[in-house]
Amino acid sequence: MRFTEPFPHTVIDDYLSAETVSKINGEWPIHGKWDREDGKGSKKWSRPRLAKTAREVANAIDIGLIERATGISELFADPGLFGAGLHCIPRGGFLKMHVDFNQHPKGWHRRVNVLIYLNEAWQDEWGGHLQLGLENAKLIAPIGGRCVIFETNDESWHGHPEPLMCPPNIQRRSLAIYYYTKEPPSEPAHTTIYKKAA
Repeated sequence: MRFTEPFPHTVIDDYLSAETVSKINGEWPIHGKWDREDGKGSKKWSRPRLAKTAREVANAIDIGLIERATGISELFADPGLFGAGLHCIPRGGFLKMHVDFNQHPKGWHRRVNVLIYLNEAWQDEWGGHLQLGLENAKLIAPIGGRCVIFETNDESWHGHPEPLMCPPNIQRRSLAIYYYTKEPPSEPAHTTIYKKAA
């Protein structure tokens, strides 16, 4: 289903089965290198290397579906998953409202985010809802198997700015895949821009 407010996005429930979500979590990398951000803008972990089931899910994403959902043609995924891959946010973690970097190191123009949530059980009181927009914001719970697709541009503010209140043994988990077009951005290239505190 396609929504236009606060900016174009699509939410697909049950994109992954509960069995597939469980398999990804069963292969969740406990050891090895995670990139750990712990700053004013975010507190989260990310890892571009995918285990078997997560890699199969990423490779099976239908680019035609993404193009139909967004109206953007000639999209392609970054095989190196720069900034993408497995994301997890522990208790107390957050992701301040931001717009994403718009240019890949290879010069490609970042156009679309695909987020697939991997939380097998989630309670509203834990927070962690994806917030789209700054005013009249939309909140999307990170329910396992749910897929959110949205365009990335300088107006697509998103995040989950409040610290996560889940139990210490729970993480907010997702698989993030970013899609690009070959031409560089028409607007000035920039890294991730976080909203400044009022």
